[in-house]
Amino acid sequence: MKTKLCLSVLLLVGFVVTITMIQSAAAEDPREKMGLAALWTLDKNTVQGNDVEDVFGKNVGNIIGKPKQIDGFRSEALDFDGAVDLIRMTEDIFFPSVTMEAIIKPTLGTRNPIYDKYNYGIQLLDNNNVGIWIRADTANAAKHWPSAYVPFPTDGEWHHVVGVVESEKSVRIYLDGELKKTTPAPDPISIAYGAGQKPTIAYTQHLGGIWYAGAIDEVAIFEGALSDEEVRRLHTLALAVEPIGKLAVTWGALKQSMSERN
Repeated sequence: MKTKLCLSVLLLVGFVVTITMIQSAAAEDPREKMGLAALWTLDKNTVQGNDVEDVFGKNVGNIIGKPKQIDGFRSEALDFDGAVDLIRMTEDIFFPSVTMEAIIKPTLGTRNPIYDKYNYGIQLLDNNNVGIWIRADTANAAKHWPSAYVPFPTDGEWHHVVGVVESEKSVRIYLDGELKKTTPAPDPISIAYGAGQKPTIAYTQHLGGIWYAGAIDEVAIFEGALSDEEVRRLHTLALAVEPIGKLAVTWGALKQSMSERN
């Protein structure tokens, strides 16, 4: 009887340790060390009425229109109509060096702003090139818009897009973890040009307003310019299988083991 009790206690201790390890692993998101500042997963449980939760920070997004909840690349995503739907953040986000990440499945053939701060952003052009741009702080009008664009795949699948601004150095565009193009950008982002503008998903105020058509998932903003290696890491994390149900499986296995031993 004492032997069975000891085994049960040991198994229970093991269970507690396992749960603690799982919770600790879940709490330690590797993106935090990369400077993660905001994350809108656009999952169903993060959308309450017209509010979209920033699951990392406190920058709630306000939905305008009625984007549809659909199956996403990871969990759920939002599908935007290209005419009315958009998300506008309640707080401003500005970093001299910044990294923008999203997983997208757009409607091709139209200009599609993915993430837009008015003085910088990532977007898809109507020629199906995806890229990053900034409004540079310079008196030389010919150098106002440093950008880097590359062809977007026409396979109709989800693709991982990352745009990087390295202040007073360059803008870089990555597609599915690979650096595709770098353009010199020796002038910093113009703070005055974007003053008072809140970031948006699926919309830009430029040219009288342009809306994104298609699906967007997992939008994240990082403070600082991520390196090639860090962007490859982001892509690996995006492709990783989430440990959904791991807790239940562990508890079930432990209960079965305890039952067998008793």
